[in-house]
Amino acid sequence: MGIGGAEQFVQLVRDHQEDSIFAGGCSEVDIAEAEQRLGVSFPDSYKLFLRELGDCDVAGDEFYGIVMRDGQMLGAVTETLDLRESAGMASSLVAFRPDGMGGYFVLDTSRLNPDSEAPVCAWGSGAHSATELEWIGTDFGTVVLERARRGLGLRDA
Repeated sequence: MGIGGAEQFVQLVRDHQEDSIFAGGCSEVDIAEAEQRLGVSFPDSYKLFLRELGDCDVAGDEFYGIVMRDGQMLGAVTETLDLRESAGMASSLVAFRPDGMGGYFVLDTSRLNPDSEAPVCAWGSGAHSATELEWIGTDFGTVVLERARRGLGLRDA
C-alpha cells in the first residue's frame, strides 16, 4: 500500500482529531536534515507522513516523526540516535514507534525496494542484523493505517 496507505492514514488522523494529536508538517529541509543526521534515506510513505503530520498520536498509539522544539530536532531522530548509542541498534534502522514491550517498530532502510519503501520490523535490544528482526509489514503506510484503524475501533475498509 505504501504511499496510498500513508495518505489514508493522514486523512484518518485529520478526520478523527478528537482522538488524535499531531505536531504539524515538516519542511523538505527538515526531512533532508533528519535523513542526513541518521545517515539513511526515508521511505516515501514515511516522508509523506513527515510532510503532512510531522509526528502524531492516534488513540494513544504514538508514531514518531520530526518535532522541532527550541532549535532541536526531536522524535524519531533523537530516539533512533539514542538507541544506536545506548542499545547498539543498527545504523540502517529508524525507530518510529514503541512496541509496548521494551522494543520498537523500525523502518529497515537497508531494504528499500524499487518503490522507495522499506519493511517495518520489530526491534529489541540486542538485535543487530535483519535476521534478528521480527517482520511486521511491507511498509510504513500499511502498518500505521492498520494500527490507527484498530486503535479507533474501525473495521478495515
